[in-house]
Amino acid sequence: MFCSCERYGTEVEDMMIIEGIAVDKENETFEVTIEMLNNKQSASADSSNVGDEMTLIYSAKGETVAEALRLIINKTGNVPTYIHNKVIILSEEVAKTDITKVLDFFERDYTTQAVTLVCVAKGVKAGEVLKANIGKDISKSEVLEKILNQSAISSITPETRLIDVINTILDETACVTLPAVSLENNGETKTFFVEDIAVFNYNNEISYYLGRESAESFVKLLGELKNGTLVTQDEMGNKATFIIVDGKTKYKAEVINGIVNYNVKIKMYCDLNAYEGDKFKTIKSETVEVFKNNIETETEASLTNLYKTIQINNSYDILRFGRRLLQNDKNAYKLLKSDWQNNFKNSVINVDVEVIIRRIGEESYHE
Repeated sequence: MFCSCERYGTEVEDMMIIEGIAVDKENETFEVTIEMLNNKQSASADSSNVGDEMTLIYSAKGETVAEALRLIINKTGNVPTYIHNKVIILSEEVAKTDITKVLDFFERDYTTQAVTLVCVAKGVKAGEVLKANIGKDISKSEVLEKILNQSAISSITPETRLIDVINTILDETACVTLPAVSLENNGETKTFFVEDIAVFNYNNEISYYLGRESAESFVKLLGELKNGTLVTQDEMGNKATFIIVDGKTKYKAEVINGIVNYNVKIKMYCDLNAYEGDKFKTIKSETVEVFKNNIETETEASLTNLYKTIQINNSYDILRFGRRLLQNDKNAYKLLKSDWQNNFKNSVINVDVEVIIRRIGEESYHE
């Protein structure tokens, strides 16, 4: 049930209630695609006479994002409202240039929402994401919002709202990351797919992607571990799947002989979800200890390797570790921030992972 409080005196059916916005670019021209609620269907008790689609799609081109959005108004005749906008989708072409020029409108316009999710369309135009056939009577923007939120809850990609992007850009030492959404064929329909992370440089231009495994390690190092899955083996090679039910990360940054040293302590609480060995018999405590040690060793190695990979790839501080140093040693941060890219490249990390296995079945596990 919507009201017209944002545009006093405007009826619901006369409003452009925007659900999602996609931005593409060709040469110097922006193409903006919006998904809006089918207002007549929303406002009518009998939707049989106002069209079957829950949402409508409109596009327009302009020299700026703001101009293109205003031109869409000429096509709909509706008064735009951004308060219900769920997602901003940027194409790879848009991401190749300074994204601040695109996001400026969304930060400056007083009716937009700072908590709107932002992502990159990978391998497809941003407008095609909103135009994709994912089923009937569905808001594509609402589905994508749910997928992005679940991806963050599952610790696959971090939650990235407009305010998060702006704050990262304003941080003198940090670089932006955005979840990447792709389209997969599913017969006659399409499916949204989110698991990669787009990495931006200090000019706020896309540089490369982190794949699924690296993305999950990134979320852990970033301190946004919520839950997820881990697969390891026992001493006989039988696979075991664990569910991460909670995670906590602590950081300590210090400068030793001019080199920034990071000590990262991660504690993961896990439950055994499936096990190939022992044919339903009680798992021995020695085997549980093997699981614990393996997960700790494997996770420490993957996080350390990711850190080195980030350093090799132009040392863009996507982990916002410059701010970690600021929180621990303001004087050292002031001395090092002017050449942070090199200082981050030369930094050292020590990762310590502690795994606490809570359950191995119906019964709680106690060491």
